Amino acid sequence: MKKTTTAKLLGLAAAGVGAAGGWTALGNYLYNQCMVPKVRDPDLPEANPLQEEGRLWARRREGFREASIRSADGLALWAAAATGAPGCRRWALCLHGYSDTYESMGAIAKQYHDQGWNVLLPDQRGHGRSEGSYVGWGYDERLDVVGWCNYIIRREPEAEIVLHGVSMGAASVLMATGGPLPRQVKAAVSDCSYTSIEAEMRWLLSSWVDRPAGLPLPAGLLFSALRKAALRRAGVDLRDAAPIDAVRRSTIPTLFIHGVEDKFVPPAMMGKLYQAARCPKSFLWMPGADHAAAAGSGGTLYQSEVSAFLRDYLEAPDR
Repeated sequence: MKKTTTAKLLGLAAAGVGAAGGWTALGNYLYNQCMVPKVRDPDLPEANPLQEEGRLWARRREGFREASIRSADGLALWAAAATGAPGCRRWALCLHGYSDTYESMGAIAKQYHDQGWNVLLPDQRGHGRSEGSYVGWGYDERLDVVGWCNYIIRREPEAEIVLHGVSMGAASVLMATGGPLPRQVKAAVSDCSYTSIEAEMRWLLSSWVDRPAGLPLPAGLLFSALRKAALRRAGVDLRDAAPIDAVRRSTIPTLFIHGVEDKFVPPAMMGKLYQAARCPKSFLWMPGADHAAAAGSGGTLYQSEVSAFLRDYLEAPDR
C-alpha cells in the first residue's frame, strides 16, 4: 500500500461522507480501505531487478511444497516451503507486507535458500491462499507467526529459526518477539516496520495532501473513526498493533533495517524502534532505498549485513 494510492482512495471516501451518513460512513470507508485485504495489481512493477527475479523464483515454486496450518482463531493459513541443503537445520520464516503475497519475499528467501537454508513463505491471513476477512496489522498475525514456528519444529525439533519480515510482515515479526516464542527462534530481522499502526495511520492521514475542503478533520479524528469501525466490525483495537511496545519486552536478537528514502513508513520510526528495543540489536540504513525495496538496493550490502548479524546467534554451520 503506497501513500499516493491511499490518498486517492481516501479522497474518494471523503467526497461521499456527507451523503453517506457522516462519522459512521467515514469509519466504514476507512475500514474498507485499511483493514480489508487487497489484491496486488499484477501489472505493478518491482522496485528493482533483484526483487523481480525473486518474485518470479517464488512464483515458479520449483522444488517447493505447500504447507498449511490452522490459526488460533480457526483460519486456514497457507505457505510455500522449500527444503535446503541435506541436514541443514536452519529455517528462514519470511513474512510479506500488506496487499501482497508470499511472492514478494522471493528475493529475501532466495538469498537464504542459496546458502542452503530451508525457507517458509506464508501468505499472511487475508492474503493470497490464506483465509481471513481483515488485516490485523501485526497483532493477530503475531500468533500466526508462532503457529508457523510450531509447524517447523514439528518437522525439525532442533531447528534454528530466523524470523524475517518486510513492512507489515516486519511488524508481525516484532509483535511476535514481544511474546512467548519457542527456544528454536534464534533471531529476527525487521525491514521497514512502523512503530505502531496508529502512528503510521496518523502520519498518512496528516500528509493527505488531496483532502477535500469539505472534510477538514485532523488526523487524530480520522484515526478515531477508523479505530471505532475496527472495534465494531472486527473486534480489533488498532492500538494493540504496536511493535514499539513489543520490542521493549523482546529478548530475541533483532536487526532493524530501513530504507533512507522510504516515503511510506517514515525512516525515523526505525530509530524509535531501535531505541526502544531491550533485546540484543543492531541496525542498517539502506541508502537510496524506498519502502520495501531495501533487499534489492545497495548491491550485496543487505545480504552481507544480515549474514554478519545472524552469525553471532546461530550455531556453527551444519556439516
